[in-house]
Amino acid sequence: MSEQIVATSKVAGTWAWFLQRLSAILLVIFLGIHLYAAHFMGVSAETGDEPLLSYEEVSLRLDQVLYIVVDYGMLSMVLLHGLNGLRTVMLDFDMFVRRRKLVDVGLWVVGIATMIWGIVILWPFITG
Repeated sequence: MSEQIVATSKVAGTWAWFLQRLSAILLVIFLGIHLYAAHFMGVSAETGDEPLLSYEEVSLRLDQVLYIVVDYGMLSMVLLHGLNGLRTVMLDFDMFVRRRKLVDVGLWVVGIATMIWGIVILWPFITG
């Protein structure tokens, strides 16, 4: 049985590598901002039966541009990082290398659909 060599673009691999590192750095930054903003900014000494976070409080936070940018930025970077990593793993297998365009289109569709879903889910909080 002879081996079949499939040509791949070094430029596409370089961009995937670069975007994986960039999305990881941005994820750490967005996560740090999110943790600080959600858990340390305006922390009050609430005790008792009342929950620390309520729908109204989250809605008030999402009236601010910082929270919207951080939440949507984190969502987009998680999707980019995760789907790009999945693409890399899938292209390590011969059966997917031959169908690279199909893998790319499929992951783009999943990413865009998930981003739209995330926007729709956060929208009621933003609009109050």
